[in-house]
Amino acid sequence: MSKSELILVTGASGFIGSHVVVQLLEAGYRVRGTARGAKTDVLRSAFTNPNFESTAIDDITTSDFTSALQGVDAVIHVASPLAGRESPEVTLNSAVEGTLNILRQAVKAGVSNVVLTSSWATTIDPGSSSFTGVTFTEKDWGKITKEQLFNPELNALAVYCGTKILAEHAAWEFARANSELDLATINPPFVYGRPVPGVASGSGINSLGTNGLLYQLIAGEPGRPLPPQIPPFYCHVQDVARAHVLALRLPKLPSGSDVEEKRFLVAGPATMLYADAVKTLLEERPALKNRFPTRENAPPLPGPLSTVDTTRAKEVLGMREYRGAKDTLLETIDVLLEVEKTWQ
Repeated sequence: MSKSELILVTGASGFIGSHVVVQLLEAGYRVRGTARGAKTDVLRSAFTNPNFESTAIDDITTSDFTSALQGVDAVIHVASPLAGRESPEVTLNSAVEGTLNILRQAVKAGVSNVVLTSSWATTIDPGSSSFTGVTFTEKDWGKITKEQLFNPELNALAVYCGTKILAEHAAWEFARANSELDLATINPPFVYGRPVPGVASGSGINSLGTNGLLYQLIAGEPGRPLPPQIPPFYCHVQDVARAHVLALRLPKLPSGSDVEEKRFLVAGPATMLYADAVKTLLEERPALKNRFPTRENAPPLPGPLSTVDTTRAKEVLGMREYRGAKDTLLETIDVLLEVEKTWQ
């Protein structure tokens, strides 16, 4: 793609979306970012680059994108419901119908190049807590039905995983049925790092997004047990954004290819176990020692840690380097401390 072309970014006021906007502008693209309501004004204040414009899209599932797509050369669809904000039914509808709505309207407008933000969570069965003994690749898919997704025993994270699975499946099915569509997905695990200045809004832990998972390490009574360990795979937000921008430049697959060859797992080169994270913080941020949970009695791992195979992203996208676990952890904790001050 020519870097003078116009890219539509949905969810441009979000954690990942705003970083995508930054990197597109730095690469010389023109950018049109969508957001809901007053967040469009936030975008205008945060991005003063003359190559950026914002437009309001209040409901990605039903809104008309005709005006937003006018003159657009490619779409990066980042907008997605967050875990636990709505009922499973509403979350699923927003994820699936929101994705299909933008894909249908992009094809109708003659915009074939679309990059979709998905998740590593689509490679596991929702509710699964195992992260040992497996190598995850783009061939892996979690299994869930709508009926299983609505099981009231599923927690918010499992519901999120399930909606991501069903939404990405719907996107690939649409791509197979519409050969003119050139679709790519970027599938990161938990995303951490510093938000784009001037874009983040809100207060309290619910405003932190995935960074809130690391906030558990500095919030609470000293000596408390470690939080329940989530899969310890991560990706720095700037690396996630970079993968989206790189995907724009890929040529369309030859006729007859499996469209899912443009499905890309991206992840940092190590893992982020909570026990290891606390050890690092004790060494690097000793002034916070009274805020950490105890590492004592941490349950042993049942086997060797799983890995996320990022070979395809390396060979096809050119994603050869990622921010390390220590750097990502310390940056995130430092920014969380800064955010805390704004709450007081």
